[in-house]
Amino acid sequence: MEPLRPDAPGYAAPFTLRQLECFVAVAESGSIARAADVLRASDSAVSDALTAMERTLGCRLFDRRRSRGATLTSDGLAILSIAHRMLSDAEELSAAVGNDASALMGPVRVGAVDTLAPVIMPRLIERMRMDHPALRLDFRTGDQPSMIDALERAELDLVITFDIDVPPELRRRSLWSTHACVVVAADHPLASRGSIGLDELEEEPMVLLDIFSSRVHTLELMSSRSITPRIAYRTDNYELCRSLVARGLGYTLLMRRAIQSQTWDGAEVTSLEIDPSPRTVQILAVWTNRGHPPRVAAVVDAATAVGATVLMR
Repeated sequence: MEPLRPDAPGYAAPFTLRQLECFVAVAESGSIARAADVLRASDSAVSDALTAMERTLGCRLFDRRRSRGATLTSDGLAILSIAHRMLSDAEELSAAVGNDASALMGPVRVGAVDTLAPVIMPRLIERMRMDHPALRLDFRTGDQPSMIDALERAELDLVITFDIDVPPELRRRSLWSTHACVVVAADHPLASRGSIGLDELEEEPMVLLDIFSSRVHTLELMSSRSITPRIAYRTDNYELCRSLVARGLGYTLLMRRAIQSQTWDGAEVTSLEIDPSPRTVQILAVWTNRGHPPRVAAVVDAATAVGATVLMR
């Protein structure tokens, strides 16, 4: 007898949603034990679910080793995005039958670029706790390449970043906008100016905020004005960059935001508009085409609402 086609009456999927959940959890965590913690299940239950799924599909989904955890095989990697989509569709189906906010539950893993995380994450967590208390935000921070890489490897559901060299295949929503400004010490000879041309700084030493998005945008902006900056210091630490500037060791270019003029070491900086104005930079929420479950959509909506309250000055 031939097996039933998926669209035939009486067809039943050869695996369960719980098996799919176990498969995705192990794929994302790299370990049966860690997946069991996430799913609040026993190690043996998760392992048995994977074994049953592998037996049904007739292939090995993981290379399981005690010392190295569980690594996806090529077959496992081939079905990961499909499993994500099926779970997303199942969650959307459940959410479609009611408007109760408590129906949205479970973790949403958010990545944020280091310089944006302090601006949005506390307010986003606060907003989600009010609107969807059954949801839990798990977040990590880092530079843009590592966040995008984690997103594409299904370790994150969502990333908040600048629209600077974001892969075009990622889906996105703009949360708010900003632009670059010049930051100098409060006692700098140019500090009283409302705006400044970048050519006026060509002979001045620069303190470069040496993280991906800032470095790319700063150097592209300077290049577009035919200026080669004299980089005196590089740092990937935002507050150290401001402190170096406050001590008169150079100027820097930072994205406009509502910040205190005083640095952590007690000195002060001030910001100047760039003339002519540089391009507007969007702050984005980005995600993949794997699927956009209702709980992730709820976080994007909350991030949009929070973004509307962000002040640049």
